Amino acid sequence: MRQETEFYRAHSGQLRQLAQRFERQLLEDVAPFWTQRSEDRQYGGYLTCFDRRGRLANTRKPGWFAGRGMYTFALLCNAVEKRPEWLHLAQVGRDYLNTAFARGDGRFNHMMSREGAVLEGFTSLFTDHFAVKGLYEYMTAAGKAEDPDERALARSLTEKLLADVRDPAVLAQEGVPPGMQKHAVNFMTLIVALESRQVFENDYKQICQDCAHRSLYVFANDALQAPFEYVRLDGTPQLEGQGRIIDPGHTMESLWFAMHAAEAFGQPAYFHRAGQVLDWVLQRAYDHEYGAFYQHVDVDGKTSGQPWRKTQYGPYEADWDDKIWWVQAEGLYALAASALYTENERHWQYFLRMADYVENALRDRDWGEWYAILARDGRVKADCKGFELKGPYHVPRCLVNLCVLARRYLAHRLPAVSR
Repeated sequence: MRQETEFYRAHSGQLRQLAQRFERQLLEDVAPFWTQRSEDRQYGGYLTCFDRRGRLANTRKPGWFAGRGMYTFALLCNAVEKRPEWLHLAQVGRDYLNTAFARGDGRFNHMMSREGAVLEGFTSLFTDHFAVKGLYEYMTAAGKAEDPDERALARSLTEKLLADVRDPAVLAQEGVPPGMQKHAVNFMTLIVALESRQVFENDYKQICQDCAHRSLYVFANDALQAPFEYVRLDGTPQLEGQGRIIDPGHTMESLWFAMHAAEAFGQPAYFHRAGQVLDWVLQRAYDHEYGAFYQHVDVDGKTSGQPWRKTQYGPYEADWDDKIWWVQAEGLYALAASALYTENERHWQYFLRMADYVENALRDRDWGEWYAILARDGRVKADCKGFELKGPYHVPRCLVNLCVLARRYLAHRLPAVSR
């Protein structure tokens, strides 16, 4: 058990209050928003596209959320409480794997109509990442981790995914330029391998450790003190085009994945490296004037004329300095994880700033959930609560993780990481 420290004595009271706030937001706001709306009771699967007030805005079914929804509702069962409605909603996602959503070759289609027609086939490797990790979480929630049929399905899907993430043709379809590697592919494979431990114990331990190492030491470049979204196959930066991008959301998501891997496999050096890279993100991508994290930044701070200056989020166009819901969710939890695992005072203070930003700017107190996109100065640019890229995933996962982390820290059950 971890010893009580000066950091603990200074901050445990405030952490306890924040944890209660996050729990209320999760259980009284965010989770109900999705449990009341997600299930398509007529055609199966999940509906995710809702306006600010929660009214259905589009019936297309993005493949990402077949797995993401299954994961989120199962996570609520596993980490919060085994509520029948959450388990039922996780089952909705599992049942959808038996429809035309599945191609039959271990891959999944990217977009479905409400009625079940395939609108877009296998175009996103991440659809498969989400389906596989959603299946792991579901199997745990449903008590099927030892079910031979479920295990066989999970194994075959995992092996197909791990082959695809090494296939140049599949990566090219994902938009990875020849001769380059993409951080998102790496860290999503990291979390799939890490979460596979629920079902397959340490069968994929080496893959998890290899991916964590690449996130922390290959995509994060010491010479430039910059975490890149794209690097060459040999790990060196290519400072032109996409190779100049720093993606703070992806970086911070990968950092807490790596910290969870560090705890799982007893690698304390990963905690400190994650904290170092997080400092680079704070230096380069945190808006010290208005608060929160930019969407993208250039390695040299140049934005004019860059092709990625504007990003299309479904029907919404976001500028590089806009505040995107999922980026702030990943930043909030990454800061909390670094602050509490390593008792990092600097990261604790930034965590407090982010908690205030979420409460006062992103959270919609009138109609629930978080706004999708804010302008740099906090004005709401997209007030919808769900569309093809936003649904029951980043926000509820963040809140669940914060509650679990705080509970464990307050009970002295986080590993003691030497400074």
